[in-house]
Amino acid sequence: MPSTTRRALLCGVGTAAVGALAGCSASETHSSPPDGGTLVTDYTAVVTRSTGERAPVVAPREDTDEAATTTEPFTIHSFESESDAEALALADDASNAAAVRRLVAETDYASESVIAYQTRIGECYRLAVQYVARDPDGSPNVECCRVVRDAHTACERRERDHAAAFVRLPFTGEEYRGLSVGSGGDCGRVPERYRNGSEST
Repeated sequence: MPSTTRRALLCGVGTAAVGALAGCSASETHSSPPDGGTLVTDYTAVVTRSTGERAPVVAPREDTDEAATTTEPFTIHSFESESDAEALALADDASNAAAVRRLVAETDYASESVIAYQTRIGECYRLAVQYVARDPDGSPNVECCRVVRDAHTACERRERDHAAAFVRLPFTGEEYRGLSVGSGGDCGRVPERYRNGSEST
């Protein structure tokens, strides 16, 4: 299969974006955020990725069944303590590994927490954090999106990598009962309900 670069991919991105945006209802958002909420501006995000079938985050794993002998890579995980941070393990080929470890290890869990979101992404795209908000009940809402990779990055249109976004939040896990992470396609504007609302740090 021939390789392509970002420049070639841009030729077809106009029509592809329509399908991606139209498919938002089938995104990996776990719950629809309610009206209102506040935009969180004081957050830090680091993204890692890996190629092939192995996800960049090796541990912790997602517990799907107490009786199961193996577990799957997590999709969403919350780091709320130093013991949670110590359980983090990354694959050998995970990019930005040092930055991810530093973000998780240097978080002050007395006043902060970290949300990690892991997913598959096209080889010609990179995962990005578009915005972070808090819903009226205090639950965080992290919206991720995809960005076409650097013009000189060789990639295969049909191939997929794994990517994981780590987001440090300026409040503890005890301050919210639920959370949602969305990945609706190409990056767009922050929703009106957040742009017109107040900002939270």
